[in-house]
Amino acid sequence: MDTVTLWPIALEALQALGRHYGPEMARVAAELKVPEWSGWLLPALVFEPEPISAARLRVRSPYTSARLYDERLTNATKQGFLALVNEAEGAYRLTALGKQAAERVIEAAYVRMAILQPMPSDELKRLADLLRRLVMSCLEAPEPPGKWCIAHSRKVDPGDNAPVLVRVDQYLSDLAAYRDDAHLAAWQPYRIDGHAWEAFTYLWRGEATTLDEIFRKLERRGYSRDEYGQALEDLIRRGWVEGRKVYQITALGKEIRQTAEETTDRYFYAPWSCLTQAEAEDLRDLLIRLRDSL
Repeated sequence: MDTVTLWPIALEALQALGRHYGPEMARVAAELKVPEWSGWLLPALVFEPEPISAARLRVRSPYTSARLYDERLTNATKQGFLALVNEAEGAYRLTALGKQAAERVIEAAYVRMAILQPMPSDELKRLADLLRRLVMSCLEAPEPPGKWCIAHSRKVDPGDNAPVLVRVDQYLSDLAAYRDDAHLAAWQPYRIDGHAWEAFTYLWRGEATTLDEIFRKLERRGYSRDEYGQALEDLIRRGWVEGRKVYQITALGKEIRQTAEETTDRYFYAPWSCLTQAEAEDLRDLLIRLRDSL
């Protein structure tokens, strides 16, 4: 079977699972009064003993402005969850209060998943085993892509004694991280800003055609409307996009973006050769059952 069809199903399963525990994580974070926790709290725990900073957060998410990350880290420091350790680098570490908050938010997710039984135990175990093999294969695969995202994702692995659904969630999250590794390796050689690449992707997908639409959809990233306007000007100079009030991808732009997508897939799916045809089909069926039952 074509393994390229597997990741969209796996991602849907991960998202379906997240809809069960995400609200619990948010509830606990709200109880602890952790400000805008999703963008920095868990990464801060993952990075330990290294500090967290806007620059470090932007390694995996270069689509978000350093300005927004700095603001959130500063606010978390004011609330006592982070401590500044290097002002020149804007680097912080979790305080005892922050570490406790991060652990409690994660535990809320684990507790919620532990009571779910979307499939028979033997099928969940089989799914976990197949996913773990994939994750290990990704870690052992030759570069490119690099392993920054997946290596950091692995740092919060709950261990072999964790409930099986918790392990499934971890492995799916690891694969999502490796997908990010693959995509970053595919487009960053073009030497383009992350927010410009994301705007380019929205145009390529037909999800936006004007500056106002792009800004409205991506305002959460912390860039201004003018900054997205400058990104569009860069895309026009490159010959990837044309237009003024209404923008569209040029033939060159389509070729560039499609090549990046195909390169992402090539990098990402190379380690999946560790599975036989029968195992890949088994994985597909198990993922569909998990997604639909959730």
